[in-house]
Amino acid sequence: MKRLFLISALFLFSFALFAQEEVVTITVEQAVDYAQKYSRSIRKTAIDVDSKKDSRNHALNAFLPDISFSAALSRPNESSIKTESSLGSYSATGSASISLNWGLSIIEKVKKANRDYEAGLISWEQTIKQNNRDIKKLFYNLLLQHKSLENDRATLENTKARYESTEKKYRSGNAPKFDVLQSKVTYQNMKRDVDNASIALSRQLREFAVILGFKPDTKITLSGSLETEIVAIDREKLLSAYSAYSSDIKLIEMQIDSLDCQMKALNYDSWTPTLSFGYSTKPTLTGIDNDWLDSSNWHDKGSMSFSLTWNFTNALPFSNNRIKYHDLERQKEQQKLNLEQKKDDILLDSSKLFDELETSSVSLASCRENIALAEESYSLVSRAYNAGSADLIEVSDAEMQLNKSRLAEQSELYTYLCALTDLEYMLDLPEGWNK
Repeated sequence: MKRLFLISALFLFSFALFAQEEVVTITVEQAVDYAQKYSRSIRKTAIDVDSKKDSRNHALNAFLPDISFSAALSRPNESSIKTESSLGSYSATGSASISLNWGLSIIEKVKKANRDYEAGLISWEQTIKQNNRDIKKLFYNLLLQHKSLENDRATLENTKARYESTEKKYRSGNAPKFDVLQSKVTYQNMKRDVDNASIALSRQLREFAVILGFKPDTKITLSGSLETEIVAIDREKLLSAYSAYSSDIKLIEMQIDSLDCQMKALNYDSWTPTLSFGYSTKPTLTGIDNDWLDSSNWHDKGSMSFSLTWNFTNALPFSNNRIKYHDLERQKEQQKLNLEQKKDDILLDSSKLFDELETSSVSLASCRENIALAEESYSLVSRAYNAGSADLIEVSDAEMQLNKSRLAEQSELYTYLCALTDLEYMLDLPEGWNK
């Protein structure tokens, strides 16, 4: 019986260990690094870059000739030549040919493939940076919610203590029943809100884990805080040094270059001829029973040719070639407008972010002063309540103001960090730019 009990206990213990959730504690830097390795969006972009790399590498195939080989054995159905052997009516033919078509447009097509590959690299880097920005902002948002939940839990403990204290006073005849009911309702309402906020935060942490690339059943905890050092920023210096080199701007410029290459290729096809070279050899042996090694039995029916071809139709204004050229012209003009708009957007959006950073840094100082005042006020009211010279509503109001002040500070820190992260992404700032 004891042995059976021991085996059952060991089995249950092993099952409990196996059923435990995987718990991972990560910092914001670790979250960014993990997402870079396992994020699906980054992996999809990497596949697209590989495809463009292959297109670039294979663009040089246009300079390679077409080479082919063949061999045949044939016999005419009717022949005026009488042979002693039935094999004499058969002919053996071998052939080899090489051909090459070359025009100036090939050069531009190779350039376009290179531009597309370079644009793919920029797009891939941009996807990584955008993913890093989004992961950081999600991490900061979850930290803010976690900090808010911590404050609410601390308030809940205080509310519970006041409810229990008021209940004791009521039993001893030192507090009215109204105070007990009011403190109980306040406690139960806050407990429900805290429980709901805790469930919501757990759900968002699971979703965040999946975004990073973890399995859905992985439980993650965040390590870090929103506390950060306020950075001294010279907006004019940053804009002059980095605004023209943003990934968004470089990507549009690459797209314009790609359109230029396509337009030049179409022009070359319209106004320049194509050089064609062809060479073929076709040795034929009539009567396969003849001596195969005797060169006099073989006859070469091959040829060699050079030709220049100009497609006149491509030069006509209504041809598909020219219609496509004008369509590319319009696309190029649109991209130029997009480039101008993007430069203006970067200047406007970065100025907005600079203003947000400045406003948040000023607001943080005010929030910290308010916290000190609210802590002092709450301490005084709590002592007065314990001494019986203040009522429950005054204590609740003082505690609510203290929580608001603390949450306002955390919200400003979150706003500051998000604005700083957006600015780093928008201007493509390098690591260590603020040191």
